[in-house]
Amino acid sequence: MKLPATLRPLVPWLLLAVLAGVLISLYALSTRIADNDRVQVELNVRQAMTLDTRINLDVLRLRHRQLLDYDSLSLSANQVDELLARLQVDFERLGLSEALHPAREEWGRKQQALDDFRRQNAVLVNSLYHFVNLTTQLHSDWDAGARVPVALLNSVTRDVLIFVNEQQTKDIFLTLAGLNRLEVESRSWPEPAATQGRLLAAHGKVIVNNHLPVQNLMHTISRSTFPQDMEQAYAEYSRVYARAAAEAEHYRRLMAIFALFMIAAVVLIMLRLRHTARELTRSHSLLDNVADHLGEGILSFDGRGMLNFVNRRAETLLGRSEGELLGQGVAAILPEVGAQDSSFRAALAAGRPFEGEEWLQRPDGELLPVAFLGGPLPRLDNSGGPAGYVTSFRDVSAQRQAEARLRLAARVFDNLSEAMTITGPDGLIQSVNPAFTAITGYTEAEARGHTPGSLLGSGLHDREFYQGMWGALQAEGKWQGEIINRRKGGETYPEWLSITAVRDEAGQVLQYIALFSDISERKQAEAYIHHLAYHDPLTGLANRLLFHDRLDNAMHQAHRTRRPMAIMLLDLDRFKSINDSLGHAAGDVLLKSVSQRLSHLLREGDTLARLGGDEFALLLPEISSHADAASLASRMLGEFDTPFDLDGREVFTSTSIGIAVYPSDGESPEILLKNADVALYNAKDAGRSAFRFFLESDSENSLERLELETAMRHAVARDELRLYYQPQVDTRNGLILGVEALVRWQHPTRGLLLPDDFIPLAETTGYIDILGRWCLQTACRQLVAWQLAGLPIQRVAVNVSARQLRNPAFTEMVFDILKETGIHPRCLELELTESSLADDPDRTFSIFAQLRRKGIRIAIDDFGTGYSSLSYLSRFPVDVVKIDKSFVQGLGSESESRSVVQAVILLAHALSMETVAEGVETEIQRKRLAELDCDQLQGFLFARPCLPAQLIDLPCVADEDLD
Repeated sequence: MKLPATLRPLVPWLLLAVLAGVLISLYALSTRIADNDRVQVELNVRQAMTLDTRINLDVLRLRHRQLLDYDSLSLSANQVDELLARLQVDFERLGLSEALHPAREEWGRKQQALDDFRRQNAVLVNSLYHFVNLTTQLHSDWDAGARVPVALLNSVTRDVLIFVNEQQTKDIFLTLAGLNRLEVESRSWPEPAATQGRLLAAHGKVIVNNHLPVQNLMHTISRSTFPQDMEQAYAEYSRVYARAAAEAEHYRRLMAIFALFMIAAVVLIMLRLRHTARELTRSHSLLDNVADHLGEGILSFDGRGMLNFVNRRAETLLGRSEGELLGQGVAAILPEVGAQDSSFRAALAAGRPFEGEEWLQRPDGELLPVAFLGGPLPRLDNSGGPAGYVTSFRDVSAQRQAEARLRLAARVFDNLSEAMTITGPDGLIQSVNPAFTAITGYTEAEARGHTPGSLLGSGLHDREFYQGMWGALQAEGKWQGEIINRRKGGETYPEWLSITAVRDEAGQVLQYIALFSDISERKQAEAYIHHLAYHDPLTGLANRLLFHDRLDNAMHQAHRTRRPMAIMLLDLDRFKSINDSLGHAAGDVLLKSVSQRLSHLLREGDTLARLGGDEFALLLPEISSHADAASLASRMLGEFDTPFDLDGREVFTSTSIGIAVYPSDGESPEILLKNADVALYNAKDAGRSAFRFFLESDSENSLERLELETAMRHAVARDELRLYYQPQVDTRNGLILGVEALVRWQHPTRGLLLPDDFIPLAETTGYIDILGRWCLQTACRQLVAWQLAGLPIQRVAVNVSARQLRNPAFTEMVFDILKETGIHPRCLELELTESSLADDPDRTFSIFAQLRRKGIRIAIDDFGTGYSSLSYLSRFPVDVVKIDKSFVQGLGSESESRSVVQAVILLAHALSMETVAEGVETEIQRKRLAELDCDQLQGFLFARPCLPAQLIDLPCVADEDLD
């Protein structure tokens, strides 16, 4: 059968498509099995078995309370589920979905056992936690005088704890009998001890009853056959995989044969296409020669709107070569702005004829106006819509430029924001723009034929002013300056005026063009800026700059008249707490209210200024004696007896006032202000809400503090700081486990200063961050040096201030020092006092968590002396609890101290924390702490704080080194 002519060109392509289909099928069959599938399956199987082992270990650690949460267990179980899901897909790909079924069923049974274990073990741990807490509380009640039979309580508590720790079940019935007896007898106890006793018995029964089920679940989990089932499934997978891989190799050989056949077919098709291309090239050359010699640009677009032909004239007009334009859309020649609204673009998209003008854009950004004439190209087979679009275009920029110049001149004149006036050589107005009417109120009809002076003159300038203006115009041809004119309504206003003379070729004046603008707002702004420069924007009072200026003038005046003057510095007491609790808006209202009250007390010539924040200053340029200043200060303090109204809320505050008098307290502004500040400091020290005059002795104390602060800021650079170390020893054998670093300052004149002499000043001035970094860095380097020397010192403890924790870069600083010194994180212990936990606990918790994740140990110092609750201790990530020495010192004689220490140790051990007793000075204290099972001891009994070189010779270090 003979094919139609329209289908003959498609025969080679159809043949090629069939061959390609066969080749694709062979490729799919040959790649059905990937080379790395078996390796990936083996890895997943081994990983699932490894995770199963990890789960068994986590269950064992949870059972023995070495692991406190179930996150790791849940994560491992979820990972096993994911691996089984992936393996199921891999097995199903080879038709082995049933091979994995035994392992999945066994895993389901193990998961059920894990869920039961999590639930019952959580109940067991929870009851144990409450059991310990209730025991501690009942012992505390006993010490407080409550009638609680402590012998029965101790017996039952001991039996339950032995049962939990030794995991022996032979005395389970005796333990339950003791709990039942405790439950019965507790009913006769006084409240709240009765309720606590019943709860203690209930939790004890839960502990005893859940012990064996949890133990059995642990055995069930550890004896699961899941690993053996996974091994069997993988063996079946390996066998089937080998058979499928052999089949894939046969298909690959067939694919190679077909590929060779396809290459031959492609070569044949390419030879036929080459002959057709030669014929098309000859036709195109003829058409291109004709188009390139036309005087207009010609563009041709294909059916997709892309340029497929550009003649030479079009290249010249567009400023781009044919290679740059071909394949581009109409957007390549139209300007970016407004291209979507182009009429030519719309005609091109719709396939309809177009005749009109448009803008084209050259590569340098120049816009070229052209006239288009174009239309659609019909398809050769008349099968439907146009095959493309062809258009010619010519440059009309010269015509457009002439029209644009005329329009621009008119628009500039009408749209200037400045007023424009055009007069003849005689000075009579010929034309004005709309801005002239907006500023002066006169329309063009009203202004035409008048001189500007007769129409707008304010009468505020004399004849000489206008003579100077016209003289400059005649001599230089221009004049500009500030002038006061009058509007139509009679209102005067300032304007900035520029006048230019327009002359002809002979130098004769043809016209005068005046431009002017109303500068009223600028004058007002200048006045406002001048006010802001010398006044506080919140209260309207004089600012620091104006106060210093007036103080300097007042001191010169006082020097000439030989009369005293005074300055007062005022500071609101506890202003920061009002700002923090009620917000800055309320603080601003308070500052304005204070300024208003104090302003009513001023005399003429006095200056009240706000220097910044809540600090005010008062200048009294004339006083008769100190009594005048004291009287005014007393009245100022009295103004604060009445509460301030802050948006409906009554708030009381007070102020402290420091007074310095000229010339007795200083003969320069700087000295007078400094001495007033010293007096203000003393007023605050006196209890606030008071005023104090400057005394020479106050300056000496202030100078002493300043000198100490200055010296402290150089202490690090001058190598004046020293770290002393006090050992922390194991209670059981007396050998050293770690040391606590204690900072000292070897002052060049005052000798060795203890922390209480300079740490509070460092915290107040903010120097504690630099000091704390030095201590941490030095302690870490010293521990590394000891360890390299073979000394058995495991860790170093460094004290941290709550002020340091408020520094956002604290944790990053600690991590940098660990990296710099090479110390292992577990060798570093950071100590924070208990009272600091209440200072932003959420932020403290976050910082502790970051440090512990790195491996750093956290210790709570002086435990029992602060205000933190037990919930803080149970919630915060803490490793060590340090018992304050005030409790340790009472162990020899006070039963209350013993009870407190025992409760702290039991609580810490229940929460998996270590305990360190501070201030151990006697052998009796050491024995008592050993009996109470305290982990570590620290105090003068073992060693006083000493330098690194002295630490080596201590017995607790030397003995361990010998061992």
